[in-house]
Amino acid sequence: MSVSKSKNLERKLDIFAKEAKNELNNVCGSSLWESLGFVFFDQLDDSEKIAKANFYYGQLQIINEIKFSI
Repeated sequence: MSVSKSKNLERKLDIFAKEAKNELNNVCGSSLWESLGFVFFDQLDDSEKIAKANFYYGQLQIINEIKFSI
């Protein structure tokens, strides 16, 4: 992969990660989930919020794996 394609991919992944973190902050009401991880999601009061938080946390994990392999 060329350097420019790699940097472009990293920028796109950063945008996806930022969006996922913003959604997690909205769902969880704070950024406390960043230090506690997915264990924090069990504390949420609504099963829909838990599902949404797990979805976005999974996205972040995939993004980090892709970034690591670049």
